[in-house]
Amino acid sequence: MTADADPRPSAVATRLTVASAAPDRVTLPVRALAAGREDFPVLGMAAPPGPGRAAVQAFYRAARRLDDIADDRNLPKADRHAAIAAFMDGLEGDGQPLLTATPAADELRRLAAGAAAAFAQAGIDITPLRDLAEASRRDVDGFVPADWAALDGHCRLSAAPVARVLMAVSGDQDPARRQAGDDLAVALQLLNHIRDLGADYRTAGRVWLPGSWLADAGLGAAVLGAPAAPPRLLAAIGRMLEAVDELLDRARPLLATPVRRLRIQAALTLGIARRHRRRFTGADPLARRIRPRRRDWAGALADAGLAALRVPVPESQTAGSSFGMAIRLMPSDGRPAMQALYAVSRLVDDIADGHAPAARRRQLLETIDADLLALGADHAPTGPDAALLNDAVRRHHLPVDALRQIVAGCLSDCSDHPGGAPAWADLLRYADRVAGAVGEAALMAFGVPRAAGRAYARHLGRALQLTNILRDIDEDAIHGRIYLPAEALMAAGADPRAAPVVIAEGQARLPAARALGRAARDAFAAADAALPDDPHLRRRLRPAMAMADAYRGLLAVLEARRFAALPPDLRRQLKRRAVRAALRHAVLARIGG
Repeated sequence: MTADADPRPSAVATRLTVASAAPDRVTLPVRALAAGREDFPVLGMAAPPGPGRAAVQAFYRAARRLDDIADDRNLPKADRHAAIAAFMDGLEGDGQPLLTATPAADELRRLAAGAAAAFAQAGIDITPLRDLAEASRRDVDGFVPADWAALDGHCRLSAAPVARVLMAVSGDQDPARRQAGDDLAVALQLLNHIRDLGADYRTAGRVWLPGSWLADAGLGAAVLGAPAAPPRLLAAIGRMLEAVDELLDRARPLLATPVRRLRIQAALTLGIARRHRRRFTGADPLARRIRPRRRDWAGALADAGLAALRVPVPESQTAGSSFGMAIRLMPSDGRPAMQALYAVSRLVDDIADGHAPAARRRQLLETIDADLLALGADHAPTGPDAALLNDAVRRHHLPVDALRQIVAGCLSDCSDHPGGAPAWADLLRYADRVAGAVGEAALMAFGVPRAAGRAYARHLGRALQLTNILRDIDEDAIHGRIYLPAEALMAAGADPRAAPVVIAEGQARLPAARALGRAARDAFAAADAALPDDPHLRRRLRPAMAMADAYRGLLAVLEARRFAALPPDLRRQLKRRAVRAALRHAVLARIGG
């Protein structure tokens, strides 16, 4: 729960003053934000002057000492538990010391009583303080998360109270934004946990990765004490980073709050969090400590300035994705439909790859499928995503049958206990559902008749998906999945029912991957042969052709590297190649080539 002392360099001790049409001005004291023990801003500038700000200050004082005492290994466990119990007593009592209490217990009782009084004056419920005490009690007992749900629940006790207090004193009571605040606080906590994985394990025996994820990787908790993370552990850490990405995306509604102070703090915190998150890509948190840098704070301060002026912080939801490339290359009349297709695909993919229990993910996807079935029968959808699905089908005329195939493909990923490697026929059916059906649905956005472009879309979708599978062999294995064909594994002498990490690191990986690579090349060739002859339709399909060229290059690199995992610098290089391919096709589309 704590972050170690590491004051920011004095070079960032500047001030940013943001003017607006309002008569007051907001001054952000960067030294106060950046100094201290936190990687992220903790100053409660979202709180207006008065009882609310006093409550935030009392909250921080109480929370910090509660955290310090719970983490003090020099205090016996019994004394730490007694101090936390005294904190709880102080929330309800007068904070007076007891004759039999320890100094730590007396201090926490007084701080808790002071915080409770400040909360009462500001009209805030003290539940966040109770949650902090419960999280500290668990930490003293040696909390070890068995699975993602346990870790997420613990963070919502130990980190989300900060967001709840700031939301309460700012006056924003919107339920969606309160949930977004919780998600942002949990994301920050997870980034701190990833940063401290090695140090917390070596000094306190704490484990901040879900035990089920370590088990999926074939690892025990002792690996966290190593001087450097082995590849399996890095992949498990990658799952945590994926969870952070999802939480940061869900925190974006905070940027739309009408409360100016809260909007500034949200933009600043979210900006630093996103920049800090990127520093973990390709890095080993066991080998070196990863923290935000001065330029991260500078960029985040610019975000905060834009938020103060009510200028949206620019961020494309499709940036870096294949959909993003296609949308940028498309004529403007087709972009709304492609964006709607992206929204539906992102929705179902995020559910399938999310961290909820498999039964819950299946339930959510089945609800979406039922809504699509209703839309196909010209009935109104009733699920929580009804508006999005209604927009995709009725406004943009995306084919219901193709969208349902996408959902069906994602349903096959929702299993707590995957059944081993798929047979060739099942693998190709999966690829056709999760990628071929996307291509077929995209024909409407491209302005290409379904009959003329269906074969091309199906073959290209299969080629792209098989290439993705070859790129992500190690990452999928850590998630408990293997997509190398069972027949190819058996031909190479491997058991297709073995654990995915065993298959991914075994001798059968290369021959099975080569077989899959040949299938991908055959699919690319079939897509080329299926391209419509009509020059007008070919121009409309230029975005898809650009994706095909980029993925052909990726497949060639994977084959040359014998299907080994791609390092981050090579992935960036391949993205640059994809951009060049996109530009070439954009020019050809303009000149009629």
